[in-house]
Amino acid sequence: MLKRRLIFHRWGSVTGKPDFNPRDVASTLSSAIAADGDFAIFDDGDAVTAVEVTSIGTGSEPTNLRLFALRGANSRPFKWDSTGSVSPISLRAHEYPADVSHVSLWPDGVCAHDYAKDVPRISRLSLFLRRKMSSHVKFDALYREDMLDKLKAMEGQMRSVEVAMTRRHQETTGQVFGTLIPENFGRRAPSIRFTLGMGKYGPRDRYLDGETEEQVFALAEQADDFVTNMIIRGRNSATNRVETINLLHERLQVEENFSNSSTIPSMPNPNEVFQALDLAYKSFQRDGKIASAVQGQKMRGKG
Repeated sequence: MLKRRLIFHRWGSVTGKPDFNPRDVASTLSSAIAADGDFAIFDDGDAVTAVEVTSIGTGSEPTNLRLFALRGANSRPFKWDSTGSVSPISLRAHEYPADVSHVSLWPDGVCAHDYAKDVPRISRLSLFLRRKMSSHVKFDALYREDMLDKLKAMEGQMRSVEVAMTRRHQETTGQVFGTLIPENFGRRAPSIRFTLGMGKYGPRDRYLDGETEEQVFALAEQADDFVTNMIIRGRNSATNRVETINLLHERLQVEENFSNSSTIPSMPNPNEVFQALDLAYKSFQRDGKIASAVQGQKMRGKG
């Protein structure tokens, strides 16, 4: 069995760009791939992404895609054996080592995908669609409904934030790397872990300044793009106690176990994943959790 988290978002059109319609985009993409299989692949120089259309969807059923993170020639793994022998993995010219995420986009603006270590994040899909198809879409993380209250209670009294992040794409990370982290440092170190705070033994009445706090929430908006861990500590104004929020644990999500694919043991059964995504969506809709979820863009300003 393979364990994966099913993570939920809102998808939406980008201001000033044509409205995004998942079914239209999937139909166009499917036709383009049928005419030329290489159209499914996008290489931006740093990362290689591929997208497959599993189902175009209907007025009530989701559009289902498979999103692949591929390894180009310079980043492919190699083989080793117990005799100390190292050799390349034999692949044909059009073959790539790959990791996959299954993405469902419902007509009402809800999106979900499965996530585990090394699985491509949803930002790869928006980059692929923008650069390959001139189709613009934004994905906004969804958080549990009490997240906003927790953040409001810490407003102006944030003690520290721990962040681990991986620089994914220049187009999605430049703004944050230019504020919390110097841009030239971000280029040299694509994977970064840091802590901002008053220190364990610092004065208890000192907190991060307003500008830094604002940038922390701006980073939280983009958590699904490249943040791999984010822990916020602050004093709760209601309880007067220092509390901890693990941001990624507060996402609207559910954990599931899947059968291994019959042909690829390291990949979950695709049909099971898409079915689980749809069942989780219907359950969250029925329980009102999607309607009451807090969108990531509301983290900044906490309102």
